[in-house]
This record gives sequence, C-alpha cells and structure tokens, in this order.
Amino acid sequence: MFDVDGSGHLEPSDFDELAARLIGGLGADPASAKAQRVREGYRDLCAALLAEIDTDGDGRISEPEFVTGMARVAGDREGFARMIAPLARTNLDLCDTDGDGQLDRDEFARLLGLFNAAALGDAERIFDRLDTDGGGTLSVSEILDALCDFYLSTDPASPGNLLFGEI
Repeated sequence: MFDVDGSGHLEPSDFDELAARLIGGLGADPASAKAQRVREGYRDLCAALLAEIDTDGDGRISEPEFVTGMARVAGDREGFARMIAPLARTNLDLCDTDGDGQLDRDEFARLLGLFNAAALGDAERIFDRLDTDGGGTLSVSEILDALCDFYLSTDPASPGNLLFGEI
C-alpha cells in the first residue's frame, strides 16, 4: 500500500504520491489548509519511519526493514498512537467533507475506495462492523480503534481486520 511506485522500497516520493492521491481522490482543494496538513502528515510519517526503521541509512525503507521496524515501533497500542494515529486523524479530517467530526457511509466508502478498491463492494458491511456504537456514523475513535486492530490484532473476528477488506 505504501510502495506506490513498486520499487520495493519506501521513499519520500511514495509518501508524497500517497498524499496527492488522497487529496485528489477526495476532490479536496490542493491549496487548502486540510490538504497541506495531509501532505505534512505524510512527510512527517516518512521522516519518522526513516529515522526509526531505516537500519542501513540509505534514505529508503526495504520490505524487511518495514516489517521488522513496524513491529518494533508500532507493534503495540502506544507505538501505534505515536506513529500511525496522528496521520490517520489528519486523513480522516480530510475525508470528513461535511465537517461534522464523523464519517458517514459515503465518506467512508470514498476513503475505502482510495486505499483498497477491491473492498469497495463490501463497504456497507465493513461500515456496519466498524460502527461499534450503532450511531450510523464512524467516529474518529471507532476508526482509530479499527486501524489499531488491523495493525495489531491477531483475532480474525476483530472488526478492524475488515478495514481494508478480506485478507
């Protein structure tokens, strides 16, 4: 998902392209403050990952460095909160097109399609599983919990393990 150019390594250009895809895919104004925060968030994540898991210091992250490093730096709830949650919050803010602090079904489906078009057909079912409070919208907390479960849970029945579709 992060290796946009398929080079086998994560590089700053991959993170810039991910930000651009998200901004463009949601139809956000590229000059808006929200779009700028998304670009900065992806650059910050890239810099943090390079500092933490680029063990050979070549300015890019190989797949083995990513797998080993992510288990070390984001392999628990504290690490997830430090490394992943800030960018996730920024992304969700951009996706919240009506500014109500929640994602409705359409906003969630757009987000899901940008990250995994294959799961788009299951967007309704995934939404319902993630809507743990039954409120009809997804709060930032519900989505962050799902993301955390996606990265950390070994329970296949965990709602977060559906976040990007069936694996």
